[in-house]
Amino acid sequence: MFIKIFSFLFIVISMMSVSANADDAPIAFEADKVQVNQEDGSMYATGNVVLKQAGKVLRADEVTYNKPNDRAVARGNVILTLPDGTRHKATIMEVDTEFTHIVAETLSTKFADGTSMKSKNGEQTVGDKAVFKSARFTPCKCDFENGETPIWDLRTTSTVRSEKTQTISHNNVRMHVLNIPVGYFPYLAHPDWTVRRRSGFLTPSFFISSDLGFTPSIPYYQVIDDTRDIEFTPYKYQYRGTAIKTRYRQKWDNSDLNASIYTGSVETYKKNRESVGAIDAIFTSTLGNDWNLKARLNRASQDTFMRRYNFDDATSLKSEIVAERLKSDRYYLVEANDIQTLKTKTALANEPSLLPNVYFEEVQAGFREGQTMRTEIQAFQLDNDQGYDMSRWSGTAQITEDFPLTYGIASYDANIIGSYYNLHSKPTTATTTIGNITTVNPSVAVGYRLPLATSILNRFVVIEPQAKLVHVAGEDNTKKIPNRDAGDYRIDEANLFLLNRYQGKDYILPGSRMDFGLSAITQDAVLGEMSGFAGLSRRLSSKRASGLSTNSDDIYSDYVASASIDPPGAYKLTWSGRLSSHDFTLNESKTTVAGNFGATNWSLDHNQLTKAYFASSTDDREELKSGASRSFDNGWNISASQIWDLSYGKTKQEKTSASLGYGAGTFSVSKTRGGEKNATLIWNGGVQDCITVTVNYKHDPTKDRDIKTVDELNFTISFKHLGALSQSQIANATSSE
Repeated sequence: MFIKIFSFLFIVISMMSVSANADDAPIAFEADKVQVNQEDGSMYATGNVVLKQAGKVLRADEVTYNKPNDRAVARGNVILTLPDGTRHKATIMEVDTEFTHIVAETLSTKFADGTSMKSKNGEQTVGDKAVFKSARFTPCKCDFENGETPIWDLRTTSTVRSEKTQTISHNNVRMHVLNIPVGYFPYLAHPDWTVRRRSGFLTPSFFISSDLGFTPSIPYYQVIDDTRDIEFTPYKYQYRGTAIKTRYRQKWDNSDLNASIYTGSVETYKKNRESVGAIDAIFTSTLGNDWNLKARLNRASQDTFMRRYNFDDATSLKSEIVAERLKSDRYYLVEANDIQTLKTKTALANEPSLLPNVYFEEVQAGFREGQTMRTEIQAFQLDNDQGYDMSRWSGTAQITEDFPLTYGIASYDANIIGSYYNLHSKPTTATTTIGNITTVNPSVAVGYRLPLATSILNRFVVIEPQAKLVHVAGEDNTKKIPNRDAGDYRIDEANLFLLNRYQGKDYILPGSRMDFGLSAITQDAVLGEMSGFAGLSRRLSSKRASGLSTNSDDIYSDYVASASIDPPGAYKLTWSGRLSSHDFTLNESKTTVAGNFGATNWSLDHNQLTKAYFASSTDDREELKSGASRSFDNGWNISASQIWDLSYGKTKQEKTSASLGYGAGTFSVSKTRGGEKNATLIWNGGVQDCITVTVNYKHDPTKDRDIKTVDELNFTISFKHLGALSQSQIANATSSE
């Protein structure tokens, strides 16, 4: 108790004469034993010495304070903790009473983000810079102070961290990976952990291709200002020339611009070295309070350049301007677009231009409670769509209402679709009409569904049978009007009960039909959640329209069915298909099975189309995809995928890919413009969060003009913080040592 009382007396009497802090914050002081020199006010404290001032804490076995030069020397188990979380440990440390200037021997430092530094001695001026002599630097999160080996570290004659420039620079650097020397740099500089953006070189990578050869790339990133930056990535193809990708980004308050420009002098099917170029620029903005604008310019000067040189695997590029406005009851759309195909061109190459398309839809309450009204207006001009040029103005008015009954729910739907066509041109083989065509098709339907909850085999089951009687009036114009908006139609449970199940305006089939369906869902302790659906449609009147390829001599549509089984923690199976009502031949199906074995995730996808719904669509397509990935506790990840083309009764191996990586990451799946899925591994730096390694292999048998079957190996290694090399930054950071 005497010691504590003496500590407070010391603070009041001795330290009042010292301006302890620029912010006038006092120094709190504790120790087991204190000796004071009455002549000059110097002090010697021993045993659990603690000094605290403005969030800074110094602990040591003993502290000597020299009042004349306002310096304190701490010895034995010295630990200084700064407000930002930085912690210095040393055998001897000298500080001033403001803790702004620090000199230490046998120094071990852990910065706020976990980056560690060991040095023979060090000196820091808080707010300016820190200089470490004979240093070891590592951002790896390990017990570096107590001798744990980091995955990698830098050993230098001196290291400087400048707080003003937010830069760490190293002199005479030897890089070690797992304690093995792997390289030497006379100078090396990189941003510290406080930097969000910094100009300099980014992570280098290279790939080896059977077509392109060895290709290194080192991106350079340049910050222009707070809202603009630019990035240059050069490529030197061993066999095929050079290229460069330039990416420019700019941000405004309500707008963003992201533009990539590709230029090169590379081999094409035309000549050994052709000057090629492409652009993919996207501008987005918010206009007013609720209009969203998107403009995209996406073009290439040569059709195989982007795919062959791994810039974009899309087989078509779409330039567009789209303005959308979405309200609670209204939707507005104004768009114009143009498509450039990158496949080998034919006489009827599909490169349509939509100039423009204007669309409006409104949903509102009807004339009575429970009634809903929907109106839709659309106008567009379509050119060069596989030989067709046409304009269309159309409008739709629809009213729907449900009637809850004692047993079940009755409903009705009624609408009228009116369109005016002006057909400018068509392919010579088409039977459609050139000129003006007006169509009016009113439709009406009455339906009934009965949700039932019951128990079957001690399982709670929800069953819902439903039926709908539909009549579509008006003239059959399917031979006169080109079907441009329903060509990829798939009959399934989602559109089986629609008034116009083809959903577009170009293909409207008059007549009467009766639609039936049955859905069920249940929960099982072993099989988990199970659900299914089955349905079909019966034609009651009208002749079979031209253009269809299924059920040419039957009044029944194909059977539509789906099923799903989701056992707890094992796998999930989903299936949907379309079966012939003649002989139950499977005309179309999609099956997905996905699950895991411990830490291994796997999936199988099978898609097949034996007979398309429209005769003009491609038949006999079948594909099988498989994929697997596994994460290991030590930070490694491995994944692989394979695609097989099973069309026409053959088995053809398509794209193969595999990756091996270090870093505890997760997979992010996205779709390309062509509908294919891309899996991206997002790393967090491995077990010690300081290095990522990726090795990717791809075999692609695709051929198109000068695109050849290729095998590619891509390798990237990234060291945390080492994203930039700059001689000028090093010179500026070290000039004031």
